Amino acid sequence: MSRDRFNELQGYSDREDTAIELGPLDSGHGAGGGGYPDGRFFNLLDGVVRQMSQIDEHIGLIANLHEQALAVTSESKYRQISSDRDQLVADTNGMIAGVKQNLEILARTADDPTSPKEQRALHATRQQTQAKKFSEQLQRYRQMEYQYSQRNRERLERQYRIARPEASDEEVASAIDSDQAGQVFAQSVMHSSRIGDARRVLRDVEERQADIKKIDKTISELAQMFVEVSEMVNRQQEVIDSIDTAIEETQAHVDSGRKEVNTAIVLRIKARKKLWIILVVSIIIIVIIVVIIYFTVIKK
Repeated sequence: MSRDRFNELQGYSDREDTAIELGPLDSGHGAGGGGYPDGRFFNLLDGVVRQMSQIDEHIGLIANLHEQALAVTSESKYRQISSDRDQLVADTNGMIAGVKQNLEILARTADDPTSPKEQRALHATRQQTQAKKFSEQLQRYRQMEYQYSQRNRERLERQYRIARPEASDEEVASAIDSDQAGQVFAQSVMHSSRIGDARRVLRDVEERQADIKKIDKTISELAQMFVEVSEMVNRQQEVIDSIDTAIEETQAHVDSGRKEVNTAIVLRIKARKKLWIILVVSIIIIVIIVVIIYFTVIKK
C-alpha cells in the first residue's frame, strides 16, 4: 500500500509501497529442444488449451473484482478486494507465462529435421492456431485492464477536482500520473474540520492511485507479451511455408519420378513387343529357308 501522506505531513512514519510482479515460468515440461512424438505433442497442446481456459476464468474473476473495487465504499472491504485481486492477477500472469513457454516448446517441434515433413507441418499448424488464440486472449485481458484503469482514473479526477476545482485537465492528468494527487488532498484536508472523513478520502485516493500504477504495469507486461507471441506466430508461419514448399518440391519430384517410371515401362513394353516381332519374323524366315532347302535339295 502507498504511504499515508496525511500521516507524513503530521509527522507519522511512512509505509512502504508494494508492487505486483509476474509469476515464475512453468518449467514442468522442461525447456529442451527437439520435437515431440505425436502423443507427447498433443498431450502438451491439450494442457495449453486447459491452461488458457483457466486463464479465461481468471480474467472473468478479475473483471468482477474490478467492478467490486469501483463500487465498494468500505475501506476494509476495498483492501480485502484489492488483496484478493492482486493475488489472482499474480496467479493469472504466472499461468500466462507458462502458456507462452509451452507454446515455444511446441514451436520447436517443427524445427526437428528427424520428423516427417507432414508431421512437422501438422504440428506447426496446430501450434500456430493455438498461439493466435492466445494472442487474442492477451488482447482481451489487456483491454479489460485498460478499461478498469480508465474508470479508476475518472474517479480520481472527480476527487481531485473536489479538492482543486480550478485545476486544468493537464494538471489533473499530471497529478494522477505522479504522486501529486495525494499531496493535494493531504494539503486540502489539513484544515478540514472533518479529519476522519478527510483521512479516509485521502487513503482512498492513495490506494486507487497505487492501483492505477499496478494496472498500468500489468498492461505494459501484457503488451510486451502480445508482441512476443505475435512474433512467434509470424516465425511459425515462416516454418509452415518452408515445410509446405519442401512438401511441394518432394511431391513434384515424386510426380516426376512416377512419370519417368511410367515412360520406362512404356518403352520396355514397346521393346518387348519389337523383340517378339523380330522373333516371330526370324522364325518365319527360318521356316521359309527350311522349306526351300527341303524342296530344292532334299526332295531332289
